[in-house]
Amino acid sequence: MVSVPTRARYFETVISICILAVLSLIGLGVFVKQFYVTQGGVDIDAITAELLSEKPADSFFAGQIDLGRLTPSGYEKLLKTEVYGEDILYEKINGKAPFYTESSFEKLSTQRFVSKADDGLWAELYLFDMATIRNAFSVYSRQKRTDAESIALLNCPFGYRTENALYFVSGQYYIELVGSAESDELFEAMTAIAQKIGAGLDFGHTAIAELESFGREALVAGSEKLYLRDAFGFEGLTDTFTAQYKIDGETVTVFFSKRSDKQAAKNLADSYYKFLIDNGAKDKESGWPVDSVRNSTKRKISNGVDNGRVVDFYDLTEIVFSSGQYTAGVHQAENTQAAVKAAVMLNAQLESLDKK
Repeated sequence: MVSVPTRARYFETVISICILAVLSLIGLGVFVKQFYVTQGGVDIDAITAELLSEKPADSFFAGQIDLGRLTPSGYEKLLKTEVYGEDILYEKINGKAPFYTESSFEKLSTQRFVSKADDGLWAELYLFDMATIRNAFSVYSRQKRTDAESIALLNCPFGYRTENALYFVSGQYYIELVGSAESDELFEAMTAIAQKIGAGLDFGHTAIAELESFGREALVAGSEKLYLRDAFGFEGLTDTFTAQYKIDGETVTVFFSKRSDKQAAKNLADSYYKFLIDNGAKDKESGWPVDSVRNSTKRKISNGVDNGRVVDFYDLTEIVFSSGQYTAGVHQAENTQAAVKAAVMLNAQLESLDKK
């Protein structure tokens, strides 16, 4: 049996070791705190502060994201900002994630704001970082509702509203604000959030030069779209802009895609024509104005579209041609004569760009 004095000495030894260990840790902590990492000039305190910070001073995207700072008057944020990368985007927008990830999506940040007076009145912010304004415009334009009401937000030309939501583009960000109900009060709150976004984000460039290529004479305002890949189901049509013209009361969809040089544009036009034929299109052989189309196989539209091909695609008219560095044409027009006029008008616009 261990004697009492021996047991006392044993516990004293253990306590002494513990005290020495604590003192050693304290000393190490002091040393680390005072130590300045010379490689790259990194301050431990600064790193720790940055890692722990939930409210970065300069940007929504420095450190952790807190969109709660956008909370409008009379509202409060509900839970913390949620951030989704490409690998988990489906958790938030299941079924539509590929639509964004195929357009160079980087991350989605979301935040919900709820009325203090009525918890049934709330809005959710979706902030998609798409890396460039072209990517952001592409996802915005391709899902824009045809009955939407255009609205100017943050001096950005790309924006519209529905009964209970706002959708707009600013710089590299595609932004949605979706409300729980149709409400003037809620719309005012969402507008206030949008204005705060304008004060907190670096939007960079807010214009896309190619959109001016359609001209304004017959353009249906707000109809422009950008397909980054696989326009009209054809793999070769990348970076393809489309818009609608109003011609003789008919709405006609026109398109163009700028290529590296004239030969590349012609080659793409040939490939798209072959794609149409392979999928059931037929060369138009009759019903055309004599002064509009010449030659039966490789057609020439009047007023200078020298290599245009006009085909019937299941009772709809398709036209494809090249103009300088551009592959261009008309997509699924119901009226053939309006389609030809639209092609001529678009070609004139593209030719004027080549002369600049």
